[in-house]
Amino acid sequence: MKLKFIKLFMLPVAAFFLASAAAVTTDQSHQSKATALTMQGFIHNPSATDCEPVNDIDCVVGTGDPCELGSWTVYGTTGIGCSLQLKRE
Repeated sequence: MKLKFIKLFMLPVAAFFLASAAAVTTDQSHQSKATALTMQGFIHNPSATDCEPVNDIDCVVGTGDPCELGSWTVYGTTGIGCSLQLKRE
């Protein structure tokens, strides 16, 4: 009798919880990936030793065309200064 109770009630409940967990974990796939791609960069203004922050640039560290904002080349921070070359994504 106890085994019949488990088969009738517990297996559907377990299937429901597994389906709910799968639905929650896949919900993040609909979020915009554009927010994850933007970052903060820095321009050398007015001299190469000055680091002026610029927000929401679409650049990454890597190879490709240099990341530019207008006529300025955008750099990333290395923790000490802003000399990390960024590339346009």
